[in-house]
Amino acid sequence: MKITGYLSEFSLGELFRFLQEGQKSGCLSIQPVGEPVQLKEEVENFYIFLQHGKIVAAANRLDHQGLRTLIGHRGWLRAATIEHLLRLSANKEPLGLYLKIQGALTTEQLKLLFKQQVLTPIPKLFTLEEGYFTFDDGYPPPYAEMTGLVASPQQVALSGLRLVNSWSNLIEKLPLPTSTLMSTIRGNPPYQLTSLEWQVWEYANGTTTISDIAAVLRQPPLEIQKVGFCLITVGIVEEVFTINERYSEPVLVPGGESAEGGQLSQSFLNSLLSFLQSKVRT
Repeated sequence: MKITGYLSEFSLGELFRFLQEGQKSGCLSIQPVGEPVQLKEEVENFYIFLQHGKIVAAANRLDHQGLRTLIGHRGWLRAATIEHLLRLSANKEPLGLYLKIQGALTTEQLKLLFKQQVLTPIPKLFTLEEGYFTFDDGYPPPYAEMTGLVASPQQVALSGLRLVNSWSNLIEKLPLPTSTLMSTIRGNPPYQLTSLEWQVWEYANGTTTISDIAAVLRQPPLEIQKVGFCLITVGIVEEVFTINERYSEPVLVPGGESAEGGQLSQSFLNSLLSFLQSKVRT
């Protein structure tokens, strides 16, 4: 089964939420649409591999040579050495883990490889003005690309957004300064938050506007909007839109529903599921 769509319809962060909460396995491919040539060369045909809702590898190719190439570029093992070791394996386990068991790589080296595979390129994907995605849940586990390490898509999304340098393509998606934030979870967040993220989350009470939070924390409103967007993306808060004199018509909050006053309760997962089901291609 394949699910396809555009990132203007549902963002990468929203897709990560869907895949994690649905414990999906398969391959998510992202291809930029209408991007400058230099950006397309960096992120075109980027593939993220998942097992049971966890990211297990990422690459910009599907020939299953990406991890071996990274190892070779770092000068840790020659291609001939890897091939020799693989002849002794069953090829049904992550390549990185197998090389570690054989004493060819260390845990720290695997962590560096996983970071280079997953955590370094993904921030670029969040800044795409438009992209086309495909999720194929029939894609087999890419053992040759796997280090043996895994990561939560939501944590990767949060880490990726923190590293975004230019927010120009995300400005229209940020919560409004007049909006408030409402926590969607009980207890503490399941992710490691920065000091500022913690402070903003503590004000996610549905009554304090983003502008007021910025004033209390002595931060520019735009910075609080960015933090709010990050927390919304990983699903621990939602934007609550408040009507004021500037608005007299229903407003659609990104990721939410229209409202004509009062609070707006987000029903993201239901709408996303309906959308994705309509995109299913067998």
